[in-house]
Amino acid sequence: MRRWQRMDPWGVGQVLTGFMFATGSVLTVTTVVFAGRALIRGEVDVRTALGMAGGLTVMGVWLTLVLRMHLAGIYVNDRGVRLRHLFSTRTLPWSQVTRFEARPALFLGGPTSRLACWVRTTDGAFESAVQRRSRSGGWRKNNGPVLAVADFDQLLVRLAEQHAARGRAGGRLDSRGAASR
Repeated sequence: MRRWQRMDPWGVGQVLTGFMFATGSVLTVTTVVFAGRALIRGEVDVRTALGMAGGLTVMGVWLTLVLRMHLAGIYVNDRGVRLRHLFSTRTLPWSQVTRFEARPALFLGGPTSRLACWVRTTDGAFESAVQRRSRSGGWRKNNGPVLAVADFDQLLVRLAEQHAARGRAGGRLDSRGAASR
């Protein structure tokens, strides 16, 4: 498998951000077309043109953030695991991955009330954007998919199966293939 395959299931957040991206893209293209026509006809002064350019810049930044939020999650292929966050993407080769586990997500250095999927490697542990829904109160961060408990547990099992299928397990995983607290 050469393409990156998303491991976490789509939820309401991904549907909403996909709709926001599609709507924002249509709005931006429509604005560019009408602004271009007005500029060609000479109906726009410099101040209005600068305002349109600023508005299109804001739309571009907004669309980029919405798309990054839509794509946040865990992806795998033959080479490794890719953790996509809102502002960063980290690719870990299978040779460095030792296991997947559920630990509290971190927010400003402290634990939150939700568990996140963590990837243990030979170089340390890396938090993914995927979190398990929690009914308890406390700090939460919404930077990626928030899964139901059953979906989150299934994700850990699927990731462990992908890891074992790559022949890299080497006995480091527990009997289920994942470590979950």
